[in-house]
Amino acid sequence: MSIFVINFKSYQEMLGESGRKLAEHSKKISSGLGVNIVIAPAFTDIRFLSGIVPVIAQHIDSAEPGAHTGSITAESVKMAGAIGTIINHSERKLSFEDIELCIARAKKNDLMTICCADSPETAASIAKLGPDYVLIEPPELIGTVNSVSKTSPEIIKRTVELVKSANQNVGVICGAGVSTGEDARIAKSLGAIGVAAASAVAKSKTPKRVIEDVASGLV
Repeated sequence: MSIFVINFKSYQEMLGESGRKLAEHSKKISSGLGVNIVIAPAFTDIRFLSGIVPVIAQHIDSAEPGAHTGSITAESVKMAGAIGTIINHSERKLSFEDIELCIARAKKNDLMTICCADSPETAASIAKLGPDYVLIEPPELIGTVNSVSKTSPEIIKRTVELVKSANQNVGVICGAGVSTGEDARIAKSLGAIGVAAASAVAKSKTPKRVIEDVASGLV
């Protein structure tokens, strides 16, 4: 089944009650289209939203439970209701060593892992560590209206090729500028198993329509 990841980041428009409404809408779209929609809300909203749709954490640290003030452990997000986590987002970059440790910590807690990469080559290197998905996001396109699908389709194609060569069990998701069903359809035609979006939803005057449109492109 295709996957659509919606990262709520720290957008005011996606916190609390607004986030709940988007989660409920996502549930309806997911059921109606047969597309797996997962959301990554603010940490404070994980427990609040986890009973509505599948929820993943925006980040975890490699620290184990203990005296690590401010650390976000795999155990804590799991207990809050998350089924997975994003690792190495461009806004929360990690060293390669920490990426490996975070994947291991997530696996120990049965958390799905979506590891971000800024190039096909980096995606292939991360794939060798065994995450569930690699999310390719060219940093220069993040937060823009220029989708990677239309602007740099070759990046998606090459990422799929390199990742599959490195680890056949890792799926490729693409993000950065994805905002329409056409963006999603192109990504899928190039071998991606899904897409990710954030600002396209958060900054839209009709975020529910954006969610439905993008999801429809993955059917």
